[in-house]
Amino acid sequence: MSITTTGTASHAGTPISSASIATADSPVNSATLKTPVVLGIDIGGTNLRVGLVDQLGALVDSRRVSSQEALSGADPMGKLADYLDRYLAETLDDTYDLKAIAVGFPSVVDASRTTVIQTTFIPGLNNVNVPDRLSRFGVPVFIDRDVNMIIRYDAKRLGLQGARGVTFGCYVGTGIGCALAVDGNILVGLHGVAGELGHIYEATGIRCGCGLDGCSETMASGNALVRELEAHHPGAVIDDAFSEYGDEEFVDQWLEHLAWTFSTVINLLDPTTIIIGGGVTQMKDFPKARLEEKIKRMSRKPYPAEDLPIVYTIPGKYDGVIGAALCALEQL
Repeated sequence: MSITTTGTASHAGTPISSASIATADSPVNSATLKTPVVLGIDIGGTNLRVGLVDQLGALVDSRRVSSQEALSGADPMGKLADYLDRYLAETLDDTYDLKAIAVGFPSVVDASRTTVIQTTFIPGLNNVNVPDRLSRFGVPVFIDRDVNMIIRYDAKRLGLQGARGVTFGCYVGTGIGCALAVDGNILVGLHGVAGELGHIYEATGIRCGCGLDGCSETMASGNALVRELEAHHPGAVIDDAFSEYGDEEFVDQWLEHLAWTFSTVINLLDPTTIIIGGGVTQMKDFPKARLEEKIKRMSRKPYPAEDLPIVYTIPGKYDGVIGAALCALEQL
């Protein structure tokens, strides 16, 4: 997850230095003064976010649009490409030089990181070669699972780039997103699906969005919490789940399932860092201490139970966009 940067900006691989500054005998060439950027794209269930990110990982422009608006129809990738055309026409002008495009998908992505195999909630976004479909832009195209893009950003923010050992990122939102890095490198797996923590079989008997019955995220996710809250308090607001009902048995059982899911990875891999994030963990009065107590109880003694290196992140709206850009910067 490391990023190599230098103290100078570059254009087409050539550093901008004093030699490229115009003199009386050398008129200004505006192309050499453009800021190199990567277009980062984060596709979510509700919103699609895009942004331009410079070589230092700073977001210099951003935009949000409804995923339905940007991806609906029989050809979501074609519609996305048309949207990106319009966005870049409005933002690049004489200021920025596009070097690459990187996209985080809420999908199963193949091991070569070129093809989206399956996307549960976007019809038509299956078995799509993304670099081919975005070839009109004339720059390298990189893709990965959205959660892998987010852990890249968290690693940069937390100073974990290139860290030795195992970094375990778990993000609790609508579902459960998990990313793993070993010695600073994202773990991909033979088929590209390493880290599917939300799909560990737990025999819950509840149909998962992936099509299986009994995945762990059917009991330990935002969707599961919504379902249980509605069953016990019809009409209650999900934002009040912990502040109003945190002491009730159904919340405790939800935490049990979440802790079991986390401890499975912790016992297996003995992580150097455990990153916990996602929208659910940011809800009012989220019971961090109770969750950690349960994880400790379910973890092997004495270790790793006695030394759980847990870090909570505060998610930003454009973490996935910046993380996607970092993915591209690693490979340019």
